[in-house]
Amino acid sequence: MYRKINSGWLKHWDFQLFDIICMEVALILAYLYRRPKNMMSMYVRIGIALVLIAIAVDFFSKNYENIIQRTKWIELWNVIKHVSVIELILLIYIYLTRATDTYSRTVFVLSWGLGIFFCYGERVVWKKVVRHIMTNEKNQANMLLIADAERIPECVRSLRIKPYRGFKICAIALLHEDRDNETLEANIPIIYGRELMMEYIRQNVVDEVYIDGYKDKKELSELSDVFLNAGVTVHIGINIPKRLPNQMVEKVGGETAVTTSLQMAQAWKLTVKRLVDIIGGLVGVLLTGLLCIFVIPAIKIADPGPAFFKQKRIGKNGRIFNIYKFRSMYMDAEERKAELMEQNEMKGLMFKMQNDPRIIGSEKGPGKGLGNFIRKTSIDEFPQFLNILKGDMSLVGTRPPTLQEYEQYDLHHKVRLSMKPGLTGMWQVSGRSNITDFEEVIRLDGEYLQKWSLWLDVKILFKTVGVVLGKRGSK
Repeated sequence: MYRKINSGWLKHWDFQLFDIICMEVALILAYLYRRPKNMMSMYVRIGIALVLIAIAVDFFSKNYENIIQRTKWIELWNVIKHVSVIELILLIYIYLTRATDTYSRTVFVLSWGLGIFFCYGERVVWKKVVRHIMTNEKNQANMLLIADAERIPECVRSLRIKPYRGFKICAIALLHEDRDNETLEANIPIIYGRELMMEYIRQNVVDEVYIDGYKDKKELSELSDVFLNAGVTVHIGINIPKRLPNQMVEKVGGETAVTTSLQMAQAWKLTVKRLVDIIGGLVGVLLTGLLCIFVIPAIKIADPGPAFFKQKRIGKNGRIFNIYKFRSMYMDAEERKAELMEQNEMKGLMFKMQNDPRIIGSEKGPGKGLGNFIRKTSIDEFPQFLNILKGDMSLVGTRPPTLQEYEQYDLHHKVRLSMKPGLTGMWQVSGRSNITDFEEVIRLDGEYLQKWSLWLDVKILFKTVGVVLGKRGSK
């Protein structure tokens, strides 16, 4: 029987449980040190809230991913981030429950520091225990490797790539080579021929077999049947390029295939993202309705014509949709763009220009006029909440290019389009007004796609609010 490794957010439930205990102990010690009078019930509620917040953060984050393989310094940084996020959310909870006046700042700061200290110490110690258990010979499975001679070095390296694993290679079987064939792995017993391999399995402890997938399908099928009938677990290497990210074995029709993508998301996470988009879209549409009362008359007075701007944009993987904005430019802006291309400050396919004369009221001076006000405050973007409700866009993603920009894309630029475009995104909150190289935009968008998580979306949304309120919007 094969012991399947747990997956999902509860994979490292032991570390999660110990972290919660450590943070609770930190809170209790901080409380005992400060000893606030007549506040026991409030701190009990805070302790309960701490547990619930920690579970929620564990559920939405990747804090425990590859925790067994991490070095001490990487672990320290992860602990600081993890404890800080929980404490900040706890502080928001305290503020919302109007307990900030009675909650001791000393208790808060002390529990924060002790939480980091205890959690880091606990993780370092517990990892040593887990690693000892994993590498203890009696707990490791004996694995027989079956491969051709030229494939042995690569297979052995790949199988041993992680220092802490639940198996060891007990022998290597060469089914079609003679004894004169040399191998780089002379310290591992070599078995030549099918009959000797079967005898080895009969007489020795073999828990698992790894069959290199370069063998033909008929031989793979026959060997698998033999081992399964003997009660041995079989692993079949599919031999895809090692650098492909996020590999996953699944059924495609009737075929078994390895699926790989720049980023993979569980269905429930995408469902949560869509629900957040719907809620945000509804709130945004209501706010847009209120803004219409003031913005529409102002635009029509400044430059007669439609108050809304509709333009075809490129969505996920090249799909075309209509984007909506409050109009911040004169009616002939698109026609005048060709005349201004020589003054484009953006290196690459996007267009950006300081003191763009196409903006309504720009003749009043740099940064002045209605159009510049609408753009700096990002009011022009509000109608896109309708696009979010329709499902063309998301709250967070990559900005959708125009048809003209898309037609000039190189193949690697299409990485931006592998998710739904967003109202805001990574490069918008990373100094968008100062970025003048389109390849830097591609890099930031690619970074967002590779690191995507629900928590990253939340951080970008909060940063977006800071950018808008700080008047660091688009120029």
